[in-house]
Amino acid sequence: MNLNERLIDLLNEAKALFLDFDGPVCDIFSGLPAPVVAERLKSLLVAAGAQLPPEVAELDDPLKVLRRTPDFAPDLLDVVERAFMAHELEASESARITPGVDQVIKESVDSGRPVVIVSNNSEPAIKAVCERAGFADKLSGIVGRPIGYPGLMKPHPRPIFAACGIVGVDPSETVLIGDSDFDMRSAADAGAPSVGLAHSPQKAEALKSTGAAELIGDMNELARSLTQVSDW
Repeated sequence: MNLNERLIDLLNEAKALFLDFDGPVCDIFSGLPAPVVAERLKSLLVAAGAQLPPEVAELDDPLKVLRRTPDFAPDLLDVVERAFMAHELEASESARITPGVDQVIKESVDSGRPVVIVSNNSEPAIKAVCERAGFADKLSGIVGRPIGYPGLMKPHPRPIFAACGIVGVDPSETVLIGDSDFDMRSAADAGAPSVGLAHSPQKAEALKSTGAAELIGDMNELARSLTQVSDW
């Protein structure tokens, strides 16, 4: 049985499709680079009087800066969160849509499988990108970052459970498409199968080792597989 057949079998068993946002749906920071946003957040913290731990000062991922903020500046979490949301909205204006994702959403919905975006990015930015791309109305829901509670972001399983609640299915009846180990771990802890989006052998190995049931090289591969699944 080749990879395509295994992927089709996995999709056939699913009653709903969950998509991570940054990667499977778009490159949110393609126009406004993530390291630039991370520097802005760190500068905001310093200006507000926070002392950055050395490991935080080296971070170039804004989500990691946000995740660590409660550890050393809990009183500034709301300030950092609001600033990050504003930067995400700015980034949404130039985010590059992932080739094939529009077809993935169409094929999944046409087969009777609702689509929910499950992301550590904020809901307003996700909505803005999906509206600009023209497929917001095809989505059954969006589970964005739990504002004020960064510890509940993926890899915590809560986002998967929230998405299941939207479409009324069990985690085992879904498939999450993601491109990070946090996606795979979140799905595994929730009891949901996952498919890893990997553009290199190294990424593929990392996603497989953290729980990916199958791997795809791009979203067009997923769209082609969805054309071959049975309707619910």
